[in-house]
Amino acid sequence: MDVKPMHYSVCQTTDQKWSALVLGLVSICVILSAWSYGSPMAITASLVLGLLTAWYVFMPVRLEINNHGIVRTAFGRKWFIRWSDIRTYQVQRSGLLLLTQHDRFALDPLCSVFLPVPKGLMNDVLYRFRLFVGE
Repeated sequence: MDVKPMHYSVCQTTDQKWSALVLGLVSICVILSAWSYGSPMAITASLVLGLLTAWYVFMPVRLEINNHGIVRTAFGRKWFIRWSDIRTYQVQRSGLLLLTQHDRFALDPLCSVFLPVPKGLMNDVLYRFRLFVGE
């Protein structure tokens, strides 16, 4: 059965205010510790690392859900998850947690993929997951 591909764009985080606050506090701690160390190079390195982290968290990601799986595109780089690679999924408050390991083990949440889903699209995305992955 052919299903029309679904496209949407999100940031890596759905709670941007909280993420910005945490990143800001971490950046301040890193900069203060680098400043107390007394090295301009350490301060510069901490600023660059903080900016890279913020860029990664808030960078826009385009997601496509089609008959073959999920395609995640960020700045021209594509990452593909086939439906057969998804063992099961868990519905979270702000998206879906895709468990891709074939065997169950205690660290499943750490070896999984989080798929952020806007609230308005959750029903459509769940319909597609039930269609291609099952309950």
